[in-house]
Amino acid sequence: MRRGLLQGVLLAAALGLASLTGSLDRRAAAETAGILTGEVIASNDVSVDGAMVALEGIGGVHTDAGGRFAFRDVPKGYYRLTVTKEGFSSESRLVFVQPGRLNPVRIVLATPAPLPSAPTAIAVPIIQHSSAILVRGDVNGQAETLFLVDTGATWCVLSNALADRLGLRSSRAAEMVSVYTASGQIEAPLILVDLLRVGGAEARGVQAIVHDVPGLTSDVGGLLGLSFLGRFKVEIDRVRGVMLLSQ
Repeated sequence: MRRGLLQGVLLAAALGLASLTGSLDRRAAAETAGILTGEVIASNDVSVDGAMVALEGIGGVHTDAGGRFAFRDVPKGYYRLTVTKEGFSSESRLVFVQPGRLNPVRIVLATPAPLPSAPTAIAVPIIQHSSAILVRGDVNGQAETLFLVDTGATWCVLSNALADRLGLRSSRAAEMVSVYTASGQIEAPLILVDLLRVGGAEARGVQAIVHDVPGLTSDVGGLLGLSFLGRFKVEIDRVRGVMLLSQ
């Protein structure tokens, strides 16, 4: 009986010592480790769930539905914290974990600015006649005609017949301007065309002069000059048979 009693006392003492040792270990760990907690939000204050949060030398976790994360039992020291999420700019910062306490951080992820889109070129079919280039256009949504492309002309040109047909010369003449042509200097009325369409490209308030260009056939209503073409970047692709207009 005495032997059994002695064994019981020794066992109790051993258990008590183990309990005390465990308590001391936990206290020691608490004094040398801390908890890093945090929240990840977007620049518009919306919580970011599923973001990857990596703590250098410790590991990685994902944020929950509320954008929260936590690392427990992190030894005291400085750590590199990196947060990434598809569709956002990554964020990296140096954090210090103090032992025996919570160490909260707040990470704001910015949505990257969209890349500027490349200008979309409008391909306008061209008619090649020797060195001349013709395109089909529409004036004020009322008359379709062919235009001779002339990147050296300051203004667009409408023939007298086309201007009269649309009632432009008599009602929209703003002033008389001097124009230098192959046959010399002339005076011509300068008018304003409300809408000029060429293929899928269009421009409003286009200045044009009314004048019959020598050598043009009756199916060509005038010239397409810089008062229209100057609003676009122009590229002539003779191989594909198109004029490319982009803004």
